[in-house]
Amino acid sequence: MKIYIPKRNPASHKGSYGKCLIIAGAEGMAGAAYFAALSAYRTGTGLVKLCSAKQNCGILQSLIPEAIILSFPKGKENFQELEKAIEWADFLLLGPGMGTGKEAEDLLRLVLDKGRAPLLIDADGLNLLSRNSDLQALAKSYGRKSLLFLTPHLMEFSRLSGKSLTEIENRGGEIAKSFGKEYHCILLLKSHDTMVISPDGGLVYQRKRSCAALSKGGSGDVFAGSIAGIYLILEEEAKRKAKADLSQTAFSLEGSNEKNSDVVKEDSSVMPIEQGCKAAILSCEAQILAGELAAKEWGEHGVLAENIANAMGKALNRLEEQGCSIDQS
Repeated sequence: MKIYIPKRNPASHKGSYGKCLIIAGAEGMAGAAYFAALSAYRTGTGLVKLCSAKQNCGILQSLIPEAIILSFPKGKENFQELEKAIEWADFLLLGPGMGTGKEAEDLLRLVLDKGRAPLLIDADGLNLLSRNSDLQALAKSYGRKSLLFLTPHLMEFSRLSGKSLTEIENRGGEIAKSFGKEYHCILLLKSHDTMVISPDGGLVYQRKRSCAALSKGGSGDVFAGSIAGIYLILEEEAKRKAKADLSQTAFSLEGSNEKNSDVVKEDSSVMPIEQGCKAAILSCEAQILAGELAAKEWGEHGVLAENIANAMGKALNRLEEQGCSIDQS
């Protein structure tokens, strides 16, 4: 089968394509926060709120003025603004460059406790998860109530799973399937042949080609942001279709004696697991295409993470026109 990026709704506005909260970037790591936010915007997100270390806020406001900038709260008593942002968000992304200290641990715990939207944990968020059994339990619970994306590279996955790199190299698919099922998450095990595992432990995608231009610091942050943006594009399409279907159903019942108040309610969670897996697959394909497009301009050795993010729009255009093939054998 083939899957596609849907065309952008000509009747849309900035609220149509969702609100993404990104919690990223300890002091000195503004780049990680910037790359994730830039990629989320370049892949279609309507609004991005970026929470980072206070020392990063000035530079982030300059780098990406489209984003709403918050600073990490100092102490649990100052969490109210961030709690409001968590409630505001349609997609939560946590981890790039955020560090692994007590402050970062408190932020992860807050999101796992208060969050309800689809959540992607990446980078330092995964490192925090790997060493704290309480956080692991919260993450497993989160995967049962909402969509949970975990995006480790091989070393991060070794820490998370407790398996050696040798074991992962020899039977990575088996270990990844078991892990995805345990956490009830969409697992993206990143490598040259990235795998996407569904919450039921099924392998739904394995990348067949690689792009050497992606082997630069920051490309993982770009990847995380692209999953958020593409998920929100698919969510807008799902809501639009559901609304149209419900309107048609309501019209067909008009004039009849049947009374069903639920018939015209908008369903905002149309097949979320399938939608999440589709977003993960399209993001893998978009990352490769963006790397190739950036390499044409900058040369394979010269591509930077920012170049990859800035090429995402053109990559999505290709996926809108040509789609990508999924082998379901």
